[in-house]
Amino acid sequence: MLALSIGAMIGSGIFVLPGLAFDIAGPAVVLAYFLAGVVVVPAVFSMAEMATAMPEAGGTYLYIDRAMGPLMGTIAGIGVWFALTFKGAFALVGLGAYLSVFFSTDGRLVGLGVAIGLVVLNLVGVKQSATFQAVLVAAVLLVLGGFVAVGIPAVDPEAFDPFLTGGIKGLFAATGLVFVSYAGVTKIASVAGEVDRPQRNMPLGMLLSIGLMILLYPAVVGVIVGVTPPGELATSVTPMSTAAEQFLGRVGVFVISATAILALVSMGNAGLTASARYPFAMSRNKLAPQFLQRIGTRSGVPTAAVIATGTVLALLILFVPILELAKLASAFQLLVFAFVHLALIAFRESRLEWYQPTFRSPFYPWLQIFGILASLALLTQMGLVATIGAVLFIVAGLLWYRGFGQRRASRESAARDALRARAQDRLVVETGASVAGPGRSHILIAIRRPTRGGRQRTLMRLALHLVQPGGGRIHVLHFDAESPGDIPTRSDLEEAAALGVDVTAEFSPEGNRRGAVHLYAVKNDVDLVLADLPQELRATRHIIRDWRWLRDHLPCDSAFLRNRPLGAIDTIVIMGTGGPYDPVKIDLAARVADAERARIRFIHVALESASEEQMAVIGDYHRRLGAALTVPSDSWVEPADDLVETLTRLSRGANLVVLGAPSHRFHLVTDLADSIAEGVDCPALLVHTPLHERPSLRQRVILRFIS
Repeated sequence: MLALSIGAMIGSGIFVLPGLAFDIAGPAVVLAYFLAGVVVVPAVFSMAEMATAMPEAGGTYLYIDRAMGPLMGTIAGIGVWFALTFKGAFALVGLGAYLSVFFSTDGRLVGLGVAIGLVVLNLVGVKQSATFQAVLVAAVLLVLGGFVAVGIPAVDPEAFDPFLTGGIKGLFAATGLVFVSYAGVTKIASVAGEVDRPQRNMPLGMLLSIGLMILLYPAVVGVIVGVTPPGELATSVTPMSTAAEQFLGRVGVFVISATAILALVSMGNAGLTASARYPFAMSRNKLAPQFLQRIGTRSGVPTAAVIATGTVLALLILFVPILELAKLASAFQLLVFAFVHLALIAFRESRLEWYQPTFRSPFYPWLQIFGILASLALLTQMGLVATIGAVLFIVAGLLWYRGFGQRRASRESAARDALRARAQDRLVVETGASVAGPGRSHILIAIRRPTRGGRQRTLMRLALHLVQPGGGRIHVLHFDAESPGDIPTRSDLEEAAALGVDVTAEFSPEGNRRGAVHLYAVKNDVDLVLADLPQELRATRHIIRDWRWLRDHLPCDSAFLRNRPLGAIDTIVIMGTGGPYDPVKIDLAARVADAERARIRFIHVALESASEEQMAVIGDYHRRLGAALTVPSDSWVEPADDLVETLTRLSRGANLVVLGAPSHRFHLVTDLADSIAEGVDCPALLVHTPLHERPSLRQRVILRFIS
């Protein structure tokens, strides 16, 4: 595994890029190689931890997919697959520059031939491929070590003065350019499913390889800069051969060139081996065509994925300007490493029982935060083309997921689990505090002409259950000049007096009735508006529009009664389909249940594909909410495809259903809450609160990408 990781790093990054990076940063290119390694170190720790928790094929894609959901997993999987393939193609085409030392040749045709050979080698099996890899890596390391040892005495210290000839900007630009030199360090994770003792060998292989290369790269580049004339180095695409000629003569040029050829072949092989595992893993998760899951009966390798990757590799070698794409691959790798850190944070914060790594990243979460900021900072230094290329990778992954994977993949993610868990913890506390509170200090009952006597009395009954005893006030606002209304009755006033509650009844002559309710609520510090929401008949559509406008614009909570008046109450259902329950909804239901000596039934309908673990989490959340109440409660959690039908069925036997009412700022979709309310066979109370009606913009963006 150490050979695979080092082999994926030693290649074009050290044999081709030093001259190009020197042209940008000058002698500071030595520091650029070191800084690039420092940025990679946090990713190594993060990947090592996740690899020991999930020793399966897929690597980066697998971790991001499970942590942040199939959408981000698809983006990462496709992007890394192409990035590794681009890098491998660049390495194989780079053979031409070093082969020209021995004979004239067409670098692309040579690269194509080598690519075909590597595909055949990988189809034989990973163990045979790994043996070949180990031999190549050992030879390359031996030559590089000798290059440094023999070259140090020949280094001219004056070659490093001045050091920052490209300035700080040039230093960071060169750091971003050479970052691709270290990108292969995490490739071990992509073949974790084929590694013996992955819990030990994965972290050890990654840490040893990055530790070795973060020392070797700057040393090699230091010799190159110290012995090569600046003008010659800045234009060289074979910088190691150019440097070797300065102190080893033609023999050294031949040795270094032969070593470079071996190293570039090694990189191409490592890139093919690792990148082929990404479409294989995506196929297993239904995010890529199923034929990519085919595995050789004898070799045990994903033959279809290897052939598909090899085909793309060959096409890139023949038709694409690889040098520019290698730069794009470096930029996207920076972005992927930022995703890797976010994935680790999601796993840690989600507290999943199955996430049990045997190796844990030190200095969590500060090391991950540094890795994210450093990766994004370097990405901005890669230039406009590279940045646009990274964005295009994201768009390609998004389009592929929307067109192919979305209807097949339905998994949740650790990040979504973490956000939900945090929201649940917060809302359980808020619910307990709300239920233990004194009740509503000012309740407004708004009565329109279609509100019949039975419903008026139901609204007053609810208000008396919800108002704060000993100081609360119930405001009744009538809009019908022809009738004084059915509330408050004498018994209502007597019950209110016993509670120490004031009741006032007023008539509003305002033509703009929704404006009158809004103004009254603001002037009187109303904290809850109760109203009757009639059926959607032609004569009442203007009333429904007014109430929905109020629901969206009131500065306080509101609850609207649907279906029919309340009778005897022994069971109150609280419905949920998405995230955690709104504390206001639970508080209102709990106070009514306490006054009526009823019980609460929490109902949650999840996706039909929801796992048993997700269902158990929801059930536990219900039990925690029930512990905060003073009335008995139970939990009904069920996966279903037909949301409305299932909620209607589960609510049978209830005397009151309480559910959240969404915003109506855009009247373009059917109101799900109204559809559910119409389906249930009992009164329904649609509760809306401006404080909890929807997540923040930041939360909505995050949930959009991790869902």
